[in-house]
Amino acid sequence: MEWGTLAVAAIGALFGIGATVITDAMRSRRERDQRWSEAKQLVYVRFLTALAQAHSRMVIVVSRGDAGETRRHAVHDAFHNDPQHAGAKSVLRELALVAPDHVHQVALPLYEQLRIIRNALGSENIAVETPEYWNVVRPFFQKMEALQRVMRDDLQPPSGRRQRLASSASPTPPPLT
Repeated sequence: MEWGTLAVAAIGALFGIGATVITDAMRSRRERDQRWSEAKQLVYVRFLTALAQAHSRMVIVVSRGDAGETRRHAVHDAFHNDPQHAGAKSVLRELALVAPDHVHQVALPLYEQLRIIRNALGSENIAVETPEYWNVVRPFFQKMEALQRVMRDDLQPPSGRRQRLASSASPTPPPLT
């Protein structure tokens, strides 16, 4: 056997092993990124659900027609007591752990707006049909929509995110006439 043949076989084996190691590392990274994305998606859904359910529970309490301190306590209980033990505040803390800072910074004002709704509904003079209620609930839904867009963008694969940012950042200028 010649040394040249042996050297080519050794180089081929090294090349094959190297390619396998690189492929496994890339697959492992892709799987880790996928698991992280799934964990973030779960927390995002839990947070949005907790906010929507807290809002719904408070509206239901107000529709019962309680008055005074009974109403205020009932609204506060509806805000804090989630039957699934996923209160908005605790899921907000989970969100702070897994979400990038820009997502968390959009979530904070939304949670605060829900607290404003809680305080408004706890007062005697606001009902769901009044303009005062709609003045505090409209920003809540607008902020929730904005947060959903930010979360959706965060969950996109990096390549899709870059394409969408490029298309939204540089709109096509009107033709010159």
